[in-house]
Amino acid sequence: MESTVENETARADERPSEGEAVELDRRLALILDTIASVRPGIQRDGGDIELVAVEGDLVRVRLSGACTHCGMAGQTLGGLRRKLMASLGAPIRVVPAS
Repeated sequence: MESTVENETARADERPSEGEAVELDRRLALILDTIASVRPGIQRDGGDIELVAVEGDLVRVRLSGACTHCGMAGQTLGGLRRKLMASLGAPIRVVPAS
C-alpha cells in the first residue's frame, strides 16, 4: 500500500523540521491504525479500503470490492471520518480516491 503525506504549509524545496516530521509520522500512524481498525468490518462485507494520500486535513482512501458500487459507501467514509476525528482530535475530511 503506497501512501503520501504532504505538509500543506511547506514549499517543495523545504523539509519539515524534526518536530514537524515527528508530528507527521505520529499523525500518519494514527490514520493507518484507524483505517486498520475499520478494515475487518469492510472486508466482512466483501469490500476493502486502503489509504492513498494525506494532504493536510484531507485523507484520500480507495474503496474496492463490494464497496465500489455500494450505496452505503458514503456512510462508510463518514464513519471513518468520525473515527479519525476522535483519534486525531481535529477536523478531517475523508474522500474517495479517483
